[in-house]
Amino acid sequence: MHRILIVSDEEFLRDVIRLSLADMQADVRCASDVSDMQRMARRMLFDLVIVVGTSAFFSGCDVVRTLRPAGLKRPLVYVVAWQHAEQTVLSLLECGVDQYMTFPVSLQRLRTKIANALNRQL
Repeated sequence: MHRILIVSDEEFLRDVIRLSLADMQADVRCASDVSDMQRMARRMLFDLVIVVGTSAFFSGCDVVRTLRPAGLKRPLVYVVAWQHAEQTVLSLLECGVDQYMTFPVSLQRLRTKIANALNRQL
C-alpha cells in the first residue's frame, strides 16, 4: 500500500485533497506544519508528499531537503499553490519538486497524476 502525506496549514484544503484520494489504495496522512511533517516522516517512509500552498514557514524545496536524502528519488514531492512567477516555479523544479500545479486545481487531474506516478514506482 502506498503512503501519501498532505502538508498544509489550511485544514479545508488538506481535507478536500484527502477526501479526493479516499478510494485509492493508499494510506493518506495529513500534517499541518513542518514539525508535524518531520515527526510523521521519522516514523514512516512516504511515497509521495503533497505540499498544498506555500507559506513563509515552508516550501516545496524545504520539503525536498527535509524528507529526501541526497540521491534518493522518494518521496515524490508535488506542490499545489497559487500561481508563482516563472523563476519561482523553475527553482522549485530545480531543487527536486516533481510536479507543480496551480490553484484552482482539478482534483481529478491531481488524482490521475498521483495514481500514474505511484503505479510507475511499483
